[in-house]
Amino acid sequence: MIAQVEAAGAPVEQGRAQGAACLQPIRAEVARLSESLPWLARRALLRRVRVTSASALATQLPWQRERIEGIAHATRLAEPLLLWAEAVTRVQGAAFVRPGQPLQAAFELPAPLESLLVLRHSAPDAGGFQSVELGLAPLAGCLAGVNSEGIAVICTRDLARDEPSLRFLAQELLFRARDLEAGVDHLRRRAGYAGGSGTLVAGDARGQVRVLELAGGRLSQADGRALPPCAQTPQLELDPAACALCWRGVDGAAPPTRRSARPR
Repeated sequence: MIAQVEAAGAPVEQGRAQGAACLQPIRAEVARLSESLPWLARRALLRRVRVTSASALATQLPWQRERIEGIAHATRLAEPLLLWAEAVTRVQGAAFVRPGQPLQAAFELPAPLESLLVLRHSAPDAGGFQSVELGLAPLAGCLAGVNSEGIAVICTRDLARDEPSLRFLAQELLFRARDLEAGVDHLRRRAGYAGGSGTLVAGDARGQVRVLELAGGRLSQADGRALPPCAQTPQLELDPAACALCWRGVDGAAPPTRRSARPR
């Protein structure tokens, strides 16, 4: 069964909650990543992350950097190691649209990452909306999610490692947006400063779907109705009208786990 995390309060407290709930998997994954490279190569990558993606994250998406700080405190890991994990861990996927049905998604997950999947309920203390998300235990952003205003997002391509992961922009949309068009405009401005390359698919409770293509922080959008319908049982369904997420497992066959983003 997929792990579930309740992350409430200020960003640091949200990170502490996630780190405490997933302490052993997070420490094991950081150890695995560290052991995958010789010391000198790991040191060079840590330095590169510090001056590229981590620097952009700290200045342009500071509340997400604070969530990473909270994870570091709870797991007793050095923050640069978690920032490195954010930079090197990229997941690709696909989104599907069927008229009148929830948004659907499937992800390409290497075996080491399957056990790190979490369903997280984020309840910020002020300045943002509650949301439920599919994420990975060591990471602050999300692969997909829906907020309490009926805005849904899926990260389907996440590319340049010298730029912040699009998982952060997906989380930013859930945190800030109650209207899809205004949310996309906010992401355009934020990505213009922070960077990011790949593809997000965003939708709302009215059935609007947008494919957001980013290249070096430059955002363009297209009508998401051109996306294909799902040809198999999806791993994930996002229902913006109900503000709900339904997880069906990596193989799409597990008993569904449904979570609501509406305030409790």
